[in-house]
Amino acid sequence: MVGWTPGRTHVHSKVSSVLLAAYEELKRSAPGKVFVYGETGWKSGGLFKPHKTHQNGLSVDLMVPVLLQGESVPLPGSMLNRYGYGIEFDNEGKFGEYLIDFEALGELVYQIDRAAKTNDLAIARVIFDVALQHHLWATSRGSYLKQSVGFSKQAAWVRHDEHIHVDFAAPCDRM
Repeated sequence: MVGWTPGRTHVHSKVSSVLLAAYEELKRSAPGKVFVYGETGWKSGGLFKPHKTHQNGLSVDLMVPVLLQGESVPLPGSMLNRYGYGIEFDNEGKFGEYLIDFEALGELVYQIDRAAKTNDLAIARVIFDVALQHHLWATSRGSYLKQSVGFSKQAAWVRHDEHIHVDFAAPCDRM
């Protein structure tokens, strides 16, 4: 697990537990695969530009896992490509020599969904580029994901091809 943006990666404690459990399971279910997390939110919450969400610790961006010449590698990220957010994959999931590892992406979302259910959370929605979703449905986890996880059905205001956005739903205690 690799991340890029210090200070912009705070989440609700239950979301942290879910992600840590999912990544721990990915060590077994997707050995050798590289996963990169993106932005989540400020420690104190609140407005988180340029995102419309990410204000309460329940939203996370996870970069798509990629293959380079058949090997799992981190999505290339630097200030020059806005830490990966500036990358544009085509409708086949290609960017130059890089290819989205849809099988690993499907496993990632599956493990997050499983971990959420055991940590009293739910995935409220996953935003992922609609034109690329059919590649995800073709994976070994595709049928489960299509039936059990709410994916975006229309294009978001910013294309989500280099990352997925996950919103969690958490039951809150009364104050």
